Amino acid sequence: MNRWLALLIMIVVSPALSEEPVSVLGYADVAVFLERQAAARVESLNEARLSAQVSARVLRIPVRPGQFVAAGELLLELDPADYDIRVQAAQARLDAASAGLDMARLRAERARRLAPDNFVSEDQLLEAETRYRQAQAELAGAGQDLAASELELSRTRILAPFPAVVTERLIGVGALAAPGTPLLELVAADELEVVAGVPPEQAAGLERAESLEFESAGHTVTVQLLRLSSVITRGGRSRQARFEFVDRSLPAGSEGRIRWTDPRPAVPADFIVQRDGQLGVMLLSEDGERAEFLSLPDADAGRPHLLDLPAERWLIDEGRRRVSPDQRVSVR
Repeated sequence: MNRWLALLIMIVVSPALSEEPVSVLGYADVAVFLERQAAARVESLNEARLSAQVSARVLRIPVRPGQFVAAGELLLELDPADYDIRVQAAQARLDAASAGLDMARLRAERARRLAPDNFVSEDQLLEAETRYRQAQAELAGAGQDLAASELELSRTRILAPFPAVVTERLIGVGALAAPGTPLLELVAADELEVVAGVPPEQAAGLERAESLEFESAGHTVTVQLLRLSSVITRGGRSRQARFEFVDRSLPAGSEGRIRWTDPRPAVPADFIVQRDGQLGVMLLSEDGERAEFLSLPDADAGRPHLLDLPAERWLIDEGRRRVSPDQRVSVR
């Protein structure tokens, strides 16, 4: 009698010997797909501070902060008087050099015709040829001087290098500008990217996401991933992701969030249990007779966890908190 009583106690006490009724669900039926988000900001690829390249007083500034300007549009004009004079002087020197070249060419041609009949000496011919080459060099130099003067004159007109928005005027009309003096600040209006910092563990899901959206100030626009840096930032412990707008864009400086759905399946938080101080999930063994504990070392209690598990694997649903690893079970 005592022997049968001891055996009965062992069966009750030892879960491994008892058969626990459980229900199961396929992983494909319980897996969830996590909604992700990351703080993001719209940045312009071109933010330029335009500076003077010549010395002159500011004559006029036809643009205002916040104004959109097209590429090539006049932004600021410096007094061109001094540079007009230099261009005229350079043009005069070029004209003189051109006339000198014509004269030298005629003399060289005349010397060549007379040399065979000894009407000019070899020294005179050499002198005429040399003077002709000198005149050619003088003309080339005068042309370069004119080009340099015209370049300086052109720099009195500050033009927009690209379609942009004027963000700040840094000088006023009448002020004297010197080379390097800041004049205006521009932000490109058509070369925009959305920049976000993504935790390294979410990067793979971001790359595989089918739909990406940027939300800012009540606006939602579609974006697509351009680049994902392989470098983890030192301070933020994240990888920089850059996106481009697909249909319509938002202004540079807009702040918001990038949202996407991670296409990798995750086990819901309710299915994560603790056994022997470890978190994991209870699975039905492939033979359908026992409970198996799959440890999830990186899981956090109360949060879903990414789990690469075959869709046909069975997770123990009802009874998952009672059964022990390797315990015999019966599926209801």
